[in-house]
Amino acid sequence: MNIPKTTDDFQKDFYLSIDLMDKIGDLRIRQLIDRLDNVMDEIIVSAIIQIFENVDRPNTQYTDQKYAGIILNKLKPKTQIDLSTILKSTIENWNKSVEEFPFWLKENYGLESLKNTLTEFDAKKLNDIQTEKIKTMKWWLKI
Repeated sequence: MNIPKTTDDFQKDFYLSIDLMDKIGDLRIRQLIDRLDNVMDEIIVSAIIQIFENVDRPNTQYTDQKYAGIILNKLKPKTQIDLSTILKSTIENWNKSVEEFPFWLKENYGLESLKNTLTEFDAKKLNDIQTEKIKTMKWWLKI
């Protein structure tokens, strides 16, 4: 396994690591996480956001997102990507049991910014799933 140089490299290694868990446990994902110290934050964040957006892996969605959350929690990568853009693209598919995601958002953007953005989202016309997920995110963050 090499150090990922692109978002695609990261995702290929990440998904392969998840798919091999039945055979080798979490060894490969731990090895990937150890190599991420040498990867630019923007590559990590872009790849992780795409993992939270991904609807094509329903059987492994929780595991995918849980390990994506572990990476966010361990490395705390920084980004300048607009918070509203991230929420808009991930909120519907985010698994509510993956608490690392809202805590990373809070760490990266600050509590006030996240609180304001979630309040703005609440004011929009959201479907029931999105409304429930926003409510859960606020619950995790004690907002």
